Amino acid sequence: MERSGSTLTIKSTQKNRFKKNNLRVEPGMPQKIIVSTVAGDGTAGFLDGSALTAKFKSPLDVAVLHDGTIYVADAFNSRIRKIQNDIVTTFAGNGNANITNGNGSNARFKIPSRLTLDFAGNLYTLDAADPRIRKITPSADVSVYAGSSKFGFKDGEIFVAQFGQSFGIASDIHGNIYIADSQNDSIRKISFMGRVTTIAPGSTPQILDSRGHITQFQCIAGTAIGKHGDLFVSDVNRVKKITQAGVVSIFAGGYQKGYVDGKGVAAKFSQIEDLVIDQQDNIYVTDENRVRKITSQGTVTTIAGSIAGYKDGDGDVAMFDGPHGLAIDFNGDIYVADFNNNRIRKISFI
Repeated sequence: MERSGSTLTIKSTQKNRFKKNNLRVEPGMPQKIIVSTVAGDGTAGFLDGSALTAKFKSPLDVAVLHDGTIYVADAFNSRIRKIQNDIVTTFAGNGNANITNGNGSNARFKIPSRLTLDFAGNLYTLDAADPRIRKITPSADVSVYAGSSKFGFKDGEIFVAQFGQSFGIASDIHGNIYIADSQNDSIRKISFMGRVTTIAPGSTPQILDSRGHITQFQCIAGTAIGKHGDLFVSDVNRVKKITQAGVVSIFAGGYQKGYVDGKGVAAKFSQIEDLVIDQQDNIYVTDENRVRKITSQGTVTTIAGSIAGYKDGDGDVAMFDGPHGLAIDFNGDIYVADFNNNRIRKISFI
């Protein structure tokens, strides 16, 4: 198992608007950042039930419906879990690591790794050990949405297209799905019409750094779409922006790994796993044991976390251990799949 440039390794043959409690928060107003635990007792295992006594085994991602229902890619339990009304249940999968379609516990996953939701409430999943994109309806019917069973690279109709090992997925308001194909260093688009195309890098390279020099993807992962339709992807220690015209540029992060808050390429990241965007086009990323914020102007700050550990409380004292996937709810609160802590955490702005 391996993934180049990442703490997660899977396959040896592959590369490696704020409204809170009905009170309007005006732009520029100071906010208190609070980290809390939503679910998980911290012990690696499998147990449904009350949220804080439930058990997960290395959760890799989360997705949140408008009503607050949370889905969890419970990676090494080979299940999709559901958190609703402070109760954890199994939504799909049965713990038998395989790829099988069906309803609920009749379906099987290997290592579910990334999630996204469309506007109809359908869930789309990536699997770190299988190249296919799966779809799960609100009634838990699991099917293959795109791709074939072999790792590879091929555009075309959805069931003949091939994907590599992928660690980023996002959906837009038109029903298109975007995949960060990490193994192939490419951004792939699955159109609502049922066709797969590669949108970056394009046939004419337009990947530019801040100096206007050509650069390439190293190991793209987290993917999110801004309110103007631009696509943002994490590329190890940088966040890159892809315009609707297909031009790729570095939005934040320098050429060296590290930890520095700052603006644009002056900021440093160590290992970005995932990202989400709020309604003001602020980007939030998981970077090693921290959650960091990038404003729409490219200014990077750390909002929560420091060294590896487990602690709830104010953002500057809270601790995570290997946070991976992120989700954001209607109120702007952020949910974190805290991988090594086997917990789902929440970052609130009050």
